[in-house]
Amino acid sequence: MSILFLGIDAGGTACRARLIDESGALFGEGAAGPASARLGVEAVFDAMMSAAREAWRAAELGPFAFGRVRAAAGIAGFRREGVAEDFALRPHPFESLTLTDDGTIACLGAHGGADGGVVIAGTGSIAYALRGGETLRFGGYGFPASDEGSGARLGLSAMEAAFQALDGRLQPTPLTEALLDRFGARAPAMTLWCDGATPTDYAALAPLVTLHAERGDKVAQLLMESAGDALAALAATLEAAGCPRIALIGGLSTAIQPYLPQALARRLAEPMGDALDGALALAGLPLAGASA
Repeated sequence: MSILFLGIDAGGTACRARLIDESGALFGEGAAGPASARLGVEAVFDAMMSAAREAWRAAELGPFAFGRVRAAAGIAGFRREGVAEDFALRPHPFESLTLTDDGTIACLGAHGGADGGVVIAGTGSIAYALRGGETLRFGGYGFPASDEGSGARLGLSAMEAAFQALDGRLQPTPLTEALLDRFGARAPAMTLWCDGATPTDYAALAPLVTLHAERGDKVAQLLMESAGDALAALAATLEAAGCPRIALIGGLSTAIQPYLPQALARRLAEPMGDALDGALALAGLPLAGASA
């Protein structure tokens, strides 16, 4: 039986998997829920295996035979102290499994294995680069103190605006009214939600901000401009460190483009592939230079 390659992108909002054969033909893709390392080893492995099984079913390969699969995964938060050691102790069903952080697979995919950097704007944010065998990393230390310009921080800022509108400290806009409607314009309900909200929960509010920004909502546009400035600062840090090529990627990347400084937007490189391409390369599949 031929060897299969499985790439996994275990992120804060979702876990994605892509199954490829030795020829590079796409066999199947799958997805599962959040898989950040902060959730714990078992939760991440559960999400990874759910996504892998979904990809296998999509490929219509019959009974699971993960023993013929060479896998690699990039996990959000993998560089936190003790995380790699914890994951190394966890058994897995694959022929091989290489684990790293999400920044590494993003860089590998975006630049076809060549040197370059990425600013990832998703649930969290980080500036990450591979340069001459050296790894560069700026930001990405976790919500709420870091991850500036991210979906989670955008959602948090939106909730702050909603509280201010509720108090009369901020002129209501369609964005703040939409948020207040979710909670019946009741501060106790909003506070209770915030008490238990995760970065993923806050990031789920980001599409509401981007939608109202597109419609001309002044508060939403200010929040998007602030996020754009934060991501531009991360990109500038990579440039100052000598990174030769920078791409903006992640779930927020398209929506944030109009709010980036124009000079930076012109310098950004188009990604050659995605994080799953990078994970597949780490698993042993030669990079094709573009996403499958």
